[in-house]
Amino acid sequence: MKSMETAPIFYLIHEVFRAFRRQLEEQTRGNELTLPQWRTVTKLGRENGMSQVALASALDTDPMTMSSILKRLTERELVQREPDPQDGRAKIVTLTPEGRALFSQVEGMGVELYKTAIAGMAPTETAALIEGLARIRDNLSGGDAETKD
Repeated sequence: MKSMETAPIFYLIHEVFRAFRRQLEEQTRGNELTLPQWRTVTKLGRENGMSQVALASALDTDPMTMSSILKRLTERELVQREPDPQDGRAKIVTLTPEGRALFSQVEGMGVELYKTAIAGMAPTETAALIEGLARIRDNLSGGDAETKD
């Protein structure tokens, strides 16, 4: 049975994602970053020193795609990959000083975009929205909000 109450939720989530992605792509274009590169720099800025495998998993991408993203970021001297002292086959990815400076800049853009997105919402509305979306995500993924990105 198709409920008219549930269809708009998924439609709106999709539309919000598309609008958010368009805004991010527009903002990051000036830094010559693709959206996957922006997500990588942002994740590393928050949790610097991750293995490539953990980074790929955290960003929900496959290891080959992550390797390609990291190759381009390495060429731009935004990240560096070094052998993991615990596992010689693994690489630990960190931001370079240039990458850290870029992270500070793009994180500021993200904060401004967030403020734009929630403009006019009361703090209680924002909290309820976050709680509701986290619950939907957890229901669909079987995870818990504390472990998801």
